[in-house]
Amino acid sequence: MPRRQRWTPVKGTGTRVASPAERALLAAADLPLRLLRRAPILDGPPLAADEVREILVLRLDRIGDVLMSLPALADLRQAYPAARIRLAVGRWSEEIARRAPVDDVLVWSAPWVGRPSEGAEKRRVLWRAARRLRADRVDLAFDLQGDVRAAWLMALTGARERVGYANTGGARLLTRVVPLDETVSWVEQNRRAIAAAAGPAARGGGARVELLRDADRQRAREILAAEGLDGRRPLVGLHASGGRPVKQWAPGRWREVADRLQHEFGAAVVLTGTAADRPLAEEVARGLGGVRDLTGRLSLIESLSVIGALDLLLSADTGPMHMAAAVGTPSVSVFGPSDPRRYFSGGTGAPGTRHVVVQPDLWCAPCNLIRRPPHECLGPEGPECLRLVTVDDVHAAAAGLLRAGGFPRGEAGAA
Repeated sequence: MPRRQRWTPVKGTGTRVASPAERALLAAADLPLRLLRRAPILDGPPLAADEVREILVLRLDRIGDVLMSLPALADLRQAYPAARIRLAVGRWSEEIARRAPVDDVLVWSAPWVGRPSEGAEKRRVLWRAARRLRADRVDLAFDLQGDVRAAWLMALTGARERVGYANTGGARLLTRVVPLDETVSWVEQNRRAIAAAAGPAARGGGARVELLRDADRQRAREILAAEGLDGRRPLVGLHASGGRPVKQWAPGRWREVADRLQHEFGAAVVLTGTAADRPLAEEVARGLGGVRDLTGRLSLIESLSVIGALDLLLSADTGPMHMAAAVGTPSVSVFGPSDPRRYFSGGTGAPGTRHVVVQPDLWCAPCNLIRRPPHECLGPEGPECLRLVTVDDVHAAAAGLLRAGGFPRGEAGAA
């Protein structure tokens, strides 16, 4: 009998901690807070713009999470135009964060998110950094991750109002608790967190934050021209890495999709990824002609710029998927165990939209057991939910987007 089970979304303030031992530990840690601190409010009046001058936002997790916070940060900027907004992120997200609509970026590289090789710092370094902010008299702080450790950091800053989720504990460290709704995207969830302090009127029109500058677009043109792709269309990016084995679609299937797009549309295929993704990219490129491999050769902003210059991006459920949505590049994303309702930033993901999700209909998917996948999903063939995603499925979605983009089948030049 499989140990995996269909994911049951949490709503409200129900715990998202799966381990009974961890839940007991969090309950014990919460007990003194319950005795010493007043209960947070769930639905308080909005904070007026003239009473908020210093704002801190914690977004300590990964690049994709920062990208999914951009609309919320735009709402925050609109609500408090005269306030100084500081965004705290890990070093791995710093380049993206500096394009957000904020005034300052603080580099707080949490060890529970990153590794020492990525620049993760000791906990005591973060505690000291948080305490130093007391001198600035922070009026309003947000944790957009929903982590009790981030709630402790907000408390150490002495922020007058502290807004966040309480689904991993630490509710008494907050002054306003935002109900979690795991049936909506984190994009929407983050915007609700801002509205919990600024009021629903703070919500803007949802316009995309412009991340790319003219110099970035020029740099992308230079990179592509150096690969002999100046003026070539359609340009199809392929980010084969899923980041984790449990989210990794088979490289041979990516290769077949790319091969079909080359033959049908004359697509120029560009492989993206980090230096650690090179073996995977080499496996995808094996037997394909005319592929340009940029893995490990681009900075984060260069990667974002190249993705912005593409006609289509194919990827797994990982950071570049969110990059494509952020810069408006059409995309096809392969999902397996994670729920696109929650972790996809490109809208509904339905066929006919600019960002399409391909995911099989399987009784146990999505299970969202990403960090602790069931044993039967850890074999060399990967989880069943990804094995059921066929080359035909992904190719059909990709071909549909290329046709919608003005690239009729069979009329493009050869690679």
